[in-house]
Amino acid sequence: IYPLPVAPRAVVLLREVPDRRRGRADAGGALARLAAAAGIAPGWWDIAGRHYATGDDTRRALLRAMHLPADTAAEALDGLARLSEEAAAPVPPALVMRAGEGGVLRLGPALAEGALRLALVHEHGGRTLFDVAAGAGVVEPVATPDGRTLPMRRIAVPPLPAGRYRLGVDDAEPACLVTVAPPCCHLPTGLRAGGRAWSIAAQLYSLRRAQGDQGIGDLTALAELVRAAGVAGAGALGLNPLHALFPCDRDRASPYQPSDRRFLDALHIDVAASPLPLDAPGVRAALARAAPRFDALATRGLVDYPAVWQAKCGVLEAAFAAFRPDPDFERFVAEGGEALLGFARFEAIAATQPTADWREWPAALRDASNPAVAAAAPPERVRFALFLQWVADRQLAAAAAAAGGMAIGLYRDLAVGAAPDGAESWAAGRALMHGVSVGAPPDPLGPDGQVWNLPPPAPRAMRAAGYAPFAALLRANMRHAGALRIDHVMGLARLFVVPEGGRGQDGTYLAYPLDDLLGQVALESVRARCLVVGEDLGTVPDGIRAALAGRDVLSYQVLRFAHDGDDLRPPARYPVNAVACAATHDIATVAGWWQGADIEERAALGLLGGELLEAERRGRADEKDRLLALLRAEGLPEDDLLLAVHALLARTPCRLVLVQADDLAGEVVGVNLPGTDRERPNWRRRLGRDVATLCSTPPAAAVLAMLREHLLR
Repeated sequence: IYPLPVAPRAVVLLREVPDRRRGRADAGGALARLAAAAGIAPGWWDIAGRHYATGDDTRRALLRAMHLPADTAAEALDGLARLSEEAAAPVPPALVMRAGEGGVLRLGPALAEGALRLALVHEHGGRTLFDVAAGAGVVEPVATPDGRTLPMRRIAVPPLPAGRYRLGVDDAEPACLVTVAPPCCHLPTGLRAGGRAWSIAAQLYSLRRAQGDQGIGDLTALAELVRAAGVAGAGALGLNPLHALFPCDRDRASPYQPSDRRFLDALHIDVAASPLPLDAPGVRAALARAAPRFDALATRGLVDYPAVWQAKCGVLEAAFAAFRPDPDFERFVAEGGEALLGFARFEAIAATQPTADWREWPAALRDASNPAVAAAAPPERVRFALFLQWVADRQLAAAAAAAGGMAIGLYRDLAVGAAPDGAESWAAGRALMHGVSVGAPPDPLGPDGQVWNLPPPAPRAMRAAGYAPFAALLRANMRHAGALRIDHVMGLARLFVVPEGGRGQDGTYLAYPLDDLLGQVALESVRARCLVVGEDLGTVPDGIRAALAGRDVLSYQVLRFAHDGDDLRPPARYPVNAVACAATHDIATVAGWWQGADIEERAALGLLGGELLEAERRGRADEKDRLLALLRAEGLPEDDLLLAVHALLARTPCRLVLVQADDLAGEVVGVNLPGTDRERPNWRRRLGRDVATLCSTPPAAAVLAMLREHLLR
């Protein structure tokens, strides 16, 4: 805005005219051009084949969230100019290559001519210089988003070993952050050689211990189940996301809308296990006081998150008071770096504020990089948060050690996003898109689409950071794991983004750099020796499954959704590079599905009625008939459904077969009912059996014996 002196009683007429300096005859279509340049789809098709055009309001909302406001034609033109300036930078912010293959670095107009000296610095030290002659490379005209044509220079980058590098011209800034990725993700030797494995998949909070239960499944219960599964022949033990939730609001229980995916939820700490100082008198006294409360909570069928946390906090506070300096703790804090310290500061500040929602904090505290944050975080509370992370990490490590004899080990889960008011969103700042949410387009389970209240990452910010935050997120979730499931893996290629206040169908797709992100996944997977599973259910864009398979990312095959036309897919037609299962946390257990318990539950909650309810019942009857037809075709018995459906999965060529702990326990009601929140107790239901007996009941033992017979460990 420019000052314009105006005399009293004067009239000023303003006329918007094209900015011809940007090479445009007019501003018409600037919004659509900017949206396209930013990766916003012009329209999309739903699963029923209906086409939806992306509206201008949706475009503007997404662009605003990407810090490219376009409420006027002038703003849209400014945004095009900004994108063009970024494209014409001397060096790109990021380059992703494959190990053993050369790459191409595109230099901006300022470096289109003349000799250059490139400095390549490896992440662990070491520096290599490359001289580029004046005539080397190819200079070509490149169209920029604002319509200009600029000379860009393409030069060859020699093959490099896998790793991370900084590539600059004469050591000057800005530098290009280079990722050299292995061609594929890690696969254990046995699986790569054609072997197969099976795994129990469990929701950690649902597990019970016969002795010492504290009202919620904890990391000691996990270790016990790992040992039992290993004895039964399992190659892995699958888990729900272990992400940090909200200590100040323990009613928020969904592991798929956490506060921070980079860190663990301290609620799963066993407060009667090492590395807590259990011999300290204060800790013994706190445990004695908490014991009756734990005994009462352990009998409940649902997790009472606030009560469990309140009971555990007394013991954890006493343990922290008795804690003495520990070299292992100090190493853990040092290795966690600024990310861990920032999370601890967030936890400390949240406990002092009237609300844990950082968006309502004083302005200075809303910016994680503001020096006021460190001053506002009480040092002892920061150290307490660090202490909790250390304890949780060491107990998770103990559970992973119990899986040492398995082919894979712990199989962790990475949620697609984090809550907008949590620690991860606060730390990310402008790297996330605020005012919009990840969601899903309309489908049979959600006719109006879905809004998940998860801010999506900003694609430009991801690339500007050289994908370092994404790689760090992968590392955090591959820690102590032999496998990682990436929830909604299609988000590596595109996310369905909905403006705040809109319905699912008001959203549209936003593109992400699939090849670059898969490069990050492959590098972290190989470094952590952690195989990767991509949850590819729902609307999957063309080509993504082939791209994932080409990187050895395993597909996620659910029996009820695997169709060849109208019929269920025969086992022999399943892909090799896949995980096969009968159920997930979002759909009914085998028994519940057969009984239609999920349909009747939705009806009881008022989510289904009338003709829709009858249609659901008829549809389920047809699905059951198709399953019975497949069982007959495979010569499998129909009288033991749990055994039969897992025998079907065992006959597939899939590398990994899952069996849900809920199915082994004979549960009918599912842990989650999509489309509900507080209407029913999602993410709270505990198993009716403890981990010591889960694998030994006759139905469970029969299933596990069959899996052990058909699948290698």
